[in-house]
Amino acid sequence: MTETTTKGAPERVKISCPGCGRHDWVTWPAGQGALHWKCFNCSKEFELEASSHH
Repeated sequence: MTETTTKGAPERVKISCPGCGRHDWVTWPAGQGALHWKCFNCSKEFELEASSHH
């Protein structure tokens, strides 16, 4: 298996809700700078930046 097989594939990313602090796993599309996400715990919606999940 080479690096090119996983390049461009979505990755599973652990995030933390900016509203309630709950941790969750999301599928982050490769190359996408921001992800619109709604917390199922506190129901708030956020634009998560790619730099915040690493």
